[in-house]
Amino acid sequence: MELTYTQPHVISHFDAEVTFQDLEQKFKISSDNSEIFDTAKRTLSQAKGILQPKAVYQWFEFENTGKDKSGCIIQSSGDHLTFDFGYSFQFLTHARYALISVFTTGQAFEKELKHTSSKGDLLEAYFLDLIGLIALEQAGEAIKGIAEEQARDLGWGVSPFLSPGSVHGWNLEDQVKLCSVLPLEKVDVKFQNDSIFSPLKTVSCLIGLGPGYSSAHVGTTCQVCSKNDACPMKQKQTAGTNCMYST
Repeated sequence: MELTYTQPHVISHFDAEVTFQDLEQKFKISSDNSEIFDTAKRTLSQAKGILQPKAVYQWFEFENTGKDKSGCIIQSSGDHLTFDFGYSFQFLTHARYALISVFTTGQAFEKELKHTSSKGDLLEAYFLDLIGLIALEQAGEAIKGIAEEQARDLGWGVSPFLSPGSVHGWNLEDQVKLCSVLPLEKVDVKFQNDSIFSPLKTVSCLIGLGPGYSSAHVGTTCQVCSKNDACPMKQKQTAGTNCMYST
């Protein structure tokens, strides 16, 4: 079996871009409130000049270690990186390969968001934050599409979108180890303390691929959450949004 990309691949430009309609869906903006409406439009216009989403991704072989909730990523060098996936492992039992990716809104956007917040422009900072989240969602959808296309070509299926530190039990501390297999410098991403990315608007993920999956589309992991029946975010979780509840 051959995969499309067995070496790191960088996406330095995304076709999708944040529109005012996207912003309206996140925050109901009424033209009757001219201050909020004008601030939203002005902030979006400013953001377009500095928002530069990027992504790096690579396919790896995936192996079930035979131990409870553990699996490993096999690098081209033959080295094995073993992870305790916690609740997430139930979504990887069929995986033969894994797409690992990191995507970000970029350092320039991060700098502008910090600058706006420090000036006390809270409304503008709020809209910038929303714009960043929308851009991450769009980048996440592009990464999901890559996994889904590869699965279609092979007649296989895909796992849900999995990310360290999310509701499904995979510890955030593993983010550093997961991302060690990717050249983060190519998308200008670094780590701060406590496994946190710089820029903050950055997401890491793993998507499993294998013949045992029944789904052709990358979904969510809502079914493992103890608040599944009552959660207001159910079926709305997207790349870059971790649930407020724990399992």
